[in-house]
Amino acid sequence: MYIEIDKKDKRPLWLQIVDHVIEYIEEGQLSPGDPLVPTRQLARELSISRSSVQIAYEELQSRGYVTTSRRGGTRVCDIMGDHVSADTQDDPPVIPSNPLLEDKSRQAEHWPDMKAEEKAEIDFRLHAPFIDSTFQKAWRQASNTALKENSLFDWGYSSSYGLYSVREQISRYLAIERGIHVEPDQILLTLGARQTMDIIAQALLQEGDLVSVEDPGFPVAWSSMQYRKMEIEPVPVDQQGICVDQISPHTKMIFTTPSHQFPTGVLMSANRRQELIQFARQNQTWIIEDDYDGEFRYRGGPIPSLYSQMPTNILYFLSFTKLLAPGIRLAAVIGPKEAIERLAKVQEFVCRHIPIMEQLTLGQFFETGELLKHVRRMRSIYSKRHRDIIQTLNTSSLSQEFQIQGTDSGLHVLLEANEGFDEYKAVQTALRAGVGVFPLSPYCLNSNRRGLLLGFAHLESHQIIEGVERLAKALN
Repeated sequence: MYIEIDKKDKRPLWLQIVDHVIEYIEEGQLSPGDPLVPTRQLARELSISRSSVQIAYEELQSRGYVTTSRRGGTRVCDIMGDHVSADTQDDPPVIPSNPLLEDKSRQAEHWPDMKAEEKAEIDFRLHAPFIDSTFQKAWRQASNTALKENSLFDWGYSSSYGLYSVREQISRYLAIERGIHVEPDQILLTLGARQTMDIIAQALLQEGDLVSVEDPGFPVAWSSMQYRKMEIEPVPVDQQGICVDQISPHTKMIFTTPSHQFPTGVLMSANRRQELIQFARQNQTWIIEDDYDGEFRYRGGPIPSLYSQMPTNILYFLSFTKLLAPGIRLAAVIGPKEAIERLAKVQEFVCRHIPIMEQLTLGQFFETGELLKHVRRMRSIYSKRHRDIIQTLNTSSLSQEFQIQGTDSGLHVLLEANEGFDEYKAVQTALRAGVGVFPLSPYCLNSNRRGLLLGFAHLESHQIIEGVERLAKALN
């Protein structure tokens, strides 16, 4: 066994010996049972300290290449060779196909196919709130304060419910902004809509249960349930909201967006709300109330929640994605104590607890009043942008071709067309004019409703006006 030591090599001497011996073993120049040169002898031959050789041999032994005994010295172990027979292919484990997973992932993304060079100059992208330097500065200050003021205890394992102090702040916020009065143990912090729907499916449903969803509606709601092998019942939406008379009495859960139906923008009427509540009470059905952008209503105050009318059957979902930024993966689900306890147990099993730093920062954002200040500032900004897009649409030729939906609240509008409308052609035509708009059909299950969706929150007023004018000219 010849070992050459290079003292210019950055590797330690002992590691060079290890690498040489392993190379000899793997190449077959050292066979099982062959002795290694005694440590004293090898140290003299290499003109290095014996301790370096001893460290190398100890490392080889710990890796399982050699074994040492008093009588036999250090010898090569019987290492399984890395040789395969000719009829054995070096293939990785087979990943079973899952068409449902692949299909539902595409549905959840729902963006039209666009090449990089086709990126729109004015992109009416959905689900994108306005994020500016004022918000960034306030969030950074809250983060820095959280790092300085909170104790090391806060960085340990915490409750699967989420930090108590943050849930306490959310409880106060809901009372002020929504008229919802709950205790902190009725609140579970989660990582957003997708995780929340998955936890609900695991905690409150059984495989094969019937779940009713709005159609058109929120793809994540039905795709999450289908992935957990629930049966999905698409329920039409009209000008008063979800059509309760078309919901099966056998359904176990109803997903709805009553304050601003997604994606049509319809506000659920008072009569329809009472009808839905009576249905849930009579059939012992859960209602998932997704209040995804309820803060942003431009005529009057926020609409009272379904939860405030019947807290026993309803899980109320509050997301900070639209309120703050999509990158802040925090949400809260509010409901009866027993249901929230079950959800918390599932969350503990799945991910132990959600990230601490985001919770601490959000807690500071609440405590200093920055969150309420941010909500009111955004409401003012979005109100003007909403007014600009509605006015520009109404004075353009688009108002003659489409029915404009979403005129009272929210961060997007719908241009609804007839069922024969070619959405794909319209999207591509708009794109050639430098405008990004999005089709309605990916949000439909059985519905044949067609149209174009325009998110405006992240765009400046001049971009909104120019974008609508370009779109009208292109489609005209």
